[in-house]
Amino acid sequence: MQNENILSQIKKAEQKFKENNYKGNSSCSCLVEKYGDLPILLSAPHAVKQIRNGKIKAHEFYTGAIVECLAKQIGCACITKQYLIENTTNDDPNTDNAYCSYKTAINQFLQAHKITLFVDIHGLSSNRDSIIDICIDNGKNVNDMTYISALQNCIENKFGANKSSIDKYFSAFSENNMSKWLHSNFDVSALELEINGAYRWFEGETEKQSLDLFLCLEEWLKGLSF
Repeated sequence: MQNENILSQIKKAEQKFKENNYKGNSSCSCLVEKYGDLPILLSAPHAVKQIRNGKIKAHEFYTGAIVECLAKQIGCACITKQYLIENTTNDDPNTDNAYCSYKTAINQFLQAHKITLFVDIHGLSSNRDSIIDICIDNGKNVNDMTYISALQNCIENKFGANKSSIDKYFSAFSENNMSKWLHSNFDVSALELEINGAYRWFEGETEKQSLDLFLCLEEWLKGLSF
């Protein structure tokens, strides 16, 4: 029953990102929410569509819902992109500079709250081999590699060996990349997690494995020592 409730919450959370064909609701461009005192900030900058170099890029489905529901489950803070700003050439927090609304909101939050870990969740194509690609720029974006090994152990215990990878498809190396920017400016361990589409589609045939991965991420984050 508990798992069914979590699944229902995830599906419900996704609805606001789905509004206006995944352009979101214009009431705010991004939202920071705090559900407890665990020193973690979760992030989903591509929960809705974004603009990069003048072109609209696709949303990364269920990343916003995963972030919001994980934050509620473990008692930490989260930020999600809520709305596509269309009258601009760039509205992608993962490539935009430090003055974009998303990074400004994070900066303001971190002036008032101390965190130890930043986890930026993205969507990986379902035709990739990895369930999760952990992007850390060859370890440069993290201060404690045990965060990585703990996550890989959780994935292996749940799904078998060699289901996660490190910097295989993306590496979070560019200056304006969310996790690179945050680590460089705040000296906080920052991970970009690229989640395979078959494990973040909480519907149909992949519903169970998507929920299993969500519970795996919850177990990982709850088990960390700070």
